[in-house]
Amino acid sequence: MVPEGATAGTNFLASADGTRLAYRSWPVPGAAITFAVVHGLGEHSGRYERFARGMARFQMGTYAVDLRGHGQSQGQRGHVDSWSQWVDDAAAFVRHVQELVPGEVVPLGHSFGGAVLLSTVLAGKVSQSKRFVLSSPALRLKVAVPAWKMTLGRVASRVTPRLSMSNEVDPGTVSRIPEVVEAYRTDPLVHSKISSRTYTELLRAQKDIFARAGEIKVPFLVLAGTDDRLIDPQGSVALHELAPEVSDLRLLEGRYHEPFNDRDDQEVFLTIADWLRK
Repeated sequence: MVPEGATAGTNFLASADGTRLAYRSWPVPGAAITFAVVHGLGEHSGRYERFARGMARFQMGTYAVDLRGHGQSQGQRGHVDSWSQWVDDAAAFVRHVQELVPGEVVPLGHSFGGAVLLSTVLAGKVSQSKRFVLSSPALRLKVAVPAWKMTLGRVASRVTPRLSMSNEVDPGTVSRIPEVVEAYRTDPLVHSKISSRTYTELLRAQKDIFARAGEIKVPFLVLAGTDDRLIDPQGSVALHELAPEVSDLRLLEGRYHEPFNDRDDQEVFLTIADWLRK
C-alpha cells in the first residue's frame, strides 16, 4: 500500500513528437494491476493521489500523466494543434507504464481524458491493453457555453487557433467535499484555459467516438455521476448503448464530476476493484 503522507515521484517521458511529458507514480510492489491515468481538461496528474491511495488498498498501483499543455508538461496551456497529439501523448504514456511494471496495465481516462482515451483505443494505439476504465467521459457537455463563444471558437480555430478562452469550469461542480473544491481552486497547476483549436478538436473527437463506438472490442467500465453539472451522464449512457457487448455502465447516484474526489469514494474504488477482479 502507498504509505500515508508519501509524495508521488515525478518523472518525464517523450511523446511521439518529442514533447516532454511529466508523470507521477504511486507504485505498489508486486501489483497485479497498475492504472495509467489520463486526467481531465485543466487539471493534472497530482490530483489523483486520492485515487492512488484508494486503489492501493486493493494492491493496485497508479501512474498518472500530465498531457501536453497541462501540469508540468510542455505546451501552451489547454492547447493542441490536433487531437492526435493528445492521442499520441496517451499512447506513449500507456506504453511507458507497460514497460515499467510487470503486471497488467489498465488505462483510465477521466472527463476530457476519457474522450482522449476512447480516441486512443479507436486508433488502435493501446493494443496491449485488455480492458480500460472511463470516469465521467466528456462526450456531451452539460455546462452551458455561451453561443457567442461557440461561434468565436469555431471561427478562431481556423484563423487564430491558439486563441485562449475560459473553459467555463466552476470549481464547485467537481466535488461535494468543500476541501476538494478549495484545493482545486487554489492549485497552481490547475488552469482554466482552452484554445479555440482545442474546442473544435474536442467536438470533432466526440462525433467520431459516437460514430465508431461499435468498433470497440476491448471491455471497459464507465462511471458517471448522476448529478454531474459539467458533463452530461447521458453521454455515457449513449456510449454504453452503442457498445453494449463490451461496456459496463455504472451510474453513481448523487455524485458530482469527480467520483474519485467525492463523498463515498470508497464505494467507487470497490466498484472498480470488483469489476477488475471478476
